[in-house]
Amino acid sequence: MSKRMALAAMFGAWTCSAQPFAQYTIQRAQSPIVIDAKLDEPAWAAAPAAGDFHFNWFQSGDKEQTIVKMVWDDDNLYVSYYVRDKHISAYEKQRHGPVSKDDCVEIFLSPNPAKIRNYYTFEINAIGTMLNRNKADWWTGPPTWEPDGVEYKTTYHGAAKKDESPDDDHWIVEMAIPFRNFSRDAAHTPPREGDEWRLNLNRIGGKTNRQLSSWSPIAPPSTGFHSPEAFGIVRFAGEAASAPQRGRGGFTRRQRFNQADAKDGREIYNRSCTQCHGLDGNPGDRAPALGAARRYLRSTTPELFDAIKNGIRGTLMPGSPLPAADVNKMIAYIHSLRATAADLDVPGDPVRGERIFSGKGACSNCHMVRGRGGLLGPDLSHIGGERSLAALKEALTVSKPVAPRGYQPVRIVTTKGETIEGVVKNDHNFSKQVLGKDGKLHLLTKEMIRDIRYDTKSLMPDDFNKKLSPTEFQDLLAYLSSLARSRRTQ
Repeated sequence: MSKRMALAAMFGAWTCSAQPFAQYTIQRAQSPIVIDAKLDEPAWAAAPAAGDFHFNWFQSGDKEQTIVKMVWDDDNLYVSYYVRDKHISAYEKQRHGPVSKDDCVEIFLSPNPAKIRNYYTFEINAIGTMLNRNKADWWTGPPTWEPDGVEYKTTYHGAAKKDESPDDDHWIVEMAIPFRNFSRDAAHTPPREGDEWRLNLNRIGGKTNRQLSSWSPIAPPSTGFHSPEAFGIVRFAGEAASAPQRGRGGFTRRQRFNQADAKDGREIYNRSCTQCHGLDGNPGDRAPALGAARRYLRSTTPELFDAIKNGIRGTLMPGSPLPAADVNKMIAYIHSLRATAADLDVPGDPVRGERIFSGKGACSNCHMVRGRGGLLGPDLSHIGGERSLAALKEALTVSKPVAPRGYQPVRIVTTKGETIEGVVKNDHNFSKQVLGKDGKLHLLTKEMIRDIRYDTKSLMPDDFNKKLSPTEFQDLLAYLSSLARSRRTQ
């Protein structure tokens, strides 16, 4: 009996579930990535390493570590391997050939955690020969598989062969895998923030000091890398704080969430959390509101996931037994409670909306955006990041019987017979400061005023939905929603 078989027999009762799954959060790429096996982009520098590989069936030799990082964008999953190797050898040049005989790395991807045996393999040796297999239950093709649009490069890419050399130290693989290859199995392509996949990262091969290691540990009785039950867990996160994601008009999204998931999450939240928190995110008897207009210590998707799934130490907040999919829907609901207009995908054309703002809508007569426009109304440069979409619609369509402080309309006749119309900025017993429709700030003492009449109704029109067509109104909303300063995301 071989040593490997003896170990398997000895630990036959030790299943893979006894080993903890490796876990990793895949951040969005903060810069473009060029597939050249150099790993010199800022996106790679900012990404964390996945962690040490495990030597599941180690017998002898040197344990050489492999450093893997992963990032993503709307098109691709990017994977980089920095392979420490003092004896690099690779000879297989045939597409789909037995590359695992050479120094080789692998990624096995299962895009649907509920069906982990539907997985896809990418195996690449040091000279850039790749083998692919499709293990999905729907696949009826040959044993090998041709993924669409994959880009990859290795340190010795295209060489006729790679013999061992005294100078050997490491080699690199850099690859981009389009998400469209997984549309049959993944819940969303591209993934949505918070989506989970299962995968494993492996290293194998070489003539001297042959390696067998994996990122997520593979416990006996499993004896090979094709063990999806041992695949680790990866979660797709949003932007890194150092790399804001730009949206319409140059603003940065604070949080991205799926509104359909948020609708389901409301039901899950009200069913599971209202013993402490209030219904629909309101304050409860033993826990605070989750949707109040205030700052939160935990606001990003990873922070909320950890708080819900694992609880908050030192507080009454317990961990939840809910499956990860339900937790992610609940997180989408919490984001929806806190969302401003800038956090949403608002229909309409913001470019046309900007023209309406300055033209037919006449909004710029009173409001300023980024230093341009009038002064009578509030500055709207960040209005999309301050107000909800519902509040923006209300501001454009609902009458305001009481003007906000600092914007009360006034008509003054001075002792010299001059008429000043505008809004009161400061009002004291002995003096008044009025911002006139002429754009000037008028400083008046009581003795300078012959007559003064206040109007309680705001100057803000409430009929934009009538004087604009439905398309124009929606375009104006899209523009206002896009107005937000850059903000840090997760």
